[in-house]
Amino acid sequence: MVKLFCAFVGKEGSAFEVDIDERASVSALKKMVKAEKPNDLKDVDADKLQLFLAKKGDAWLTQLDALQGVSDTSDYKHLPIPGAKLRAVGLASGQLGEVSDEEGAAGKGPVHVLVRYTKYTSRLC
Repeated sequence: MVKLFCAFVGKEGSAFEVDIDERASVSALKKMVKAEKPNDLKDVDADKLQLFLAKKGDAWLTQLDALQGVSDTSDYKHLPIPGAKLRAVGLASGQLGEVSDEEGAAGKGPVHVLVRYTKYTSRLC
């Protein structure tokens, strides 16, 4: 099991965590995110979530950064393949940018996944 910290794109102060097996798929992570945030994602199917590895080069996005909000995902790697294993996309234990308790308390702990969603609406003519 790995503990992944996630944050919603375009929503300040939205960091949250999910515990998931690193052998699980991107699709399973989407389902875990939806289960963890049922109110925020009430009208959004898990498969409509877009996930991004919250890392630029070797540097993870910090929880402090996430608290201020992230609106641009262009510099982050999109994780579009539902069957891709988390360990194969950089989300395995040993790849998650561990920090000391003091650094974590200062907001320097990593956010691993950015979550973007759009509520789709349609009208019948």
